[in-house]
Amino acid sequence: MKKYEFSFSCSWVFDAPIKRHHFLLRCMPGTYPFQRTYGHTLSLSPKAAVNTAYDSYGNLTYSGSIDKNHTSFGFTASGFVLCSKYMIHEELDRIFLYPSRFTNPSTEMQSFLMDLQLPDVPYARALCLMDTVHKMMTYAPGETNVSTTASEAFKSARGVSRDFVQVFITFCRMSGIPARYVIGLAKGVARAHVWAEVYIDNKWIALDPTLNVEIEDGYLKIAHGRDYSDCAVDRYTYDGDPVGQSKTISATVSDHIILVRDTVPREA
Repeated sequence: MKKYEFSFSCSWVFDAPIKRHHFLLRCMPGTYPFQRTYGHTLSLSPKAAVNTAYDSYGNLTYSGSIDKNHTSFGFTASGFVLCSKYMIHEELDRIFLYPSRFTNPSTEMQSFLMDLQLPDVPYARALCLMDTVHKMMTYAPGETNVSTTASEAFKSARGVSRDFVQVFITFCRMSGIPARYVIGLAKGVARAHVWAEVYIDNKWIALDPTLNVEIEDGYLKIAHGRDYSDCAVDRYTYDGDPVGQSKTISATVSDHIILVRDTVPREA
């Protein structure tokens, strides 16, 4: 078991005042069979009352409203996480076998997959697909956006972690492996990071096609879904005309020594 301290901050600056700002955030590492979050806090600027809930995938969400005019908004999520080996045993929701809005394969992707020599063993097949995506894609910030689909990213062979993962899970589903998109925090990555979970032998196993690694620890899960649209960190609306904005993101994950009190069972 390992212990990590994390901090995750995002801030937006608007070109003009906005009002009646309604927000929904997925920004706090959750509690899962391999991961327990504790001592965590969420601070907002401007301050606002926050409602906590869970979405249809079981992801923790924070929502609220700011009625007064403001030209900036931000949050900081911080705390500690205890992690064992990254693995989740649960029944499969077959929705993760089918294409979604951003993971609908193109004919080019279908042809590409047919030409690959893939192993019969599902886990070996997933590793082969991860390696293929990692080698064919070039990491290129700013050349794609949140509306870029897997087929578009595949065609250009360029993008960021979001694109690597959506191409990878599209190929996994096409080859019969259930796969889902995951967003969270990772050691050594100074912003939110994304990776994939594949369902093999009745459990979810995590793979990172951007870095081409099998994940066992050092990754703190925030949310999962069919693709980016299901687990974006932030969603918001406000009254009035669209305004320009700039966004700043920072994240840190560091190792900490486990104390006895961290592993002693507590009453709910």
